[in-house]
Amino acid sequence: MPLGLPVHITIEPTNLCNLRCPVCETGSGILNRPKGRMTFDNFKIVIDKIKDHANSIFFYFMGEPFLNKDSYRMIKYAKCKGLYITSCTNGNCTDTVQLLDSGIDEIIFQIGGVTQRTHETYRVGSNLQVILENVRMLVQQKKILNKTYPKIILGLIIMKQNELEIEKFHELARSLGVDEARLQRACVRTWEQARQFLPNDEKYWDYDKEAFVKGELKLKKNSGNRCNWIYISTAILNNGDVVPCCRDVYGYFVMGNILKDDLGAIWNGKKYRNFRKRVASDKNGISICKLCSSFEIPGLYENRKAE
Repeated sequence: MPLGLPVHITIEPTNLCNLRCPVCETGSGILNRPKGRMTFDNFKIVIDKIKDHANSIFFYFMGEPFLNKDSYRMIKYAKCKGLYITSCTNGNCTDTVQLLDSGIDEIIFQIGGVTQRTHETYRVGSNLQVILENVRMLVQQKKILNKTYPKIILGLIIMKQNELEIEKFHELARSLGVDEARLQRACVRTWEQARQFLPNDEKYWDYDKEAFVKGELKLKKNSGNRCNWIYISTAILNNGDVVPCCRDVYGYFVMGNILKDDLGAIWNGKKYRNFRKRVASDKNGISICKLCSSFEIPGLYENRKAE
């Protein structure tokens, strides 16, 4: 049983999205959770309960975070409590002025290609030029105000449709002046999705090629019954439900509700303890763990108070 409390928290501002990405449960319309947004008052309750032990927050989950009208002041409130905040966006509805003013530490703009044609293969309903203009404006505003933050990352989800654009992606990132160009491996849920989206270059796969040829989807690297995340991290859905991690997109393993219960009681409660025991003895038998490759210890961040 962990003696402390989680230092890394995923918070879901909303499970609504303006795009229809086919692999995403929200985008494909199969999430099967009530649609909603976390209120600012509830967000404050969450932050006040985690601020004394948490180090960092992923401010996104199963939706576009900036569809929550309170997202910028949520970030600002969390920053005032000394938390490191990372968010990931499809970039189509971000307000760059408010984003910069929020004090966010790191923002990832994810695209699906360097042309509209390849981009919208996955980012269905998205306008690439709008995203790139938002990135360009954020970079310029950051320079004008002589700020060292946020770290601005341009991410490319590597798929069969765009793998020949990787060099052009790096050129695009340099032209925009972002702090980092990040290649992200496609995360698929089924063999059919793997056949449709996984690139031809297997170095960008997390999945076993021999199993794939046989019509199965299995991880290339198996950690056995080890998972570091469940001892240092947790995820909070927009209604306050606490689930073990970001793989529990449907909310199958609700451990409690932070708006109603003490997080310490949830974190060290019977449900959580039994779940950790299951992971330690039969991780592959747990539905949300079968295709998870994110079991290494995540990095910690240097806290920076909002200015």
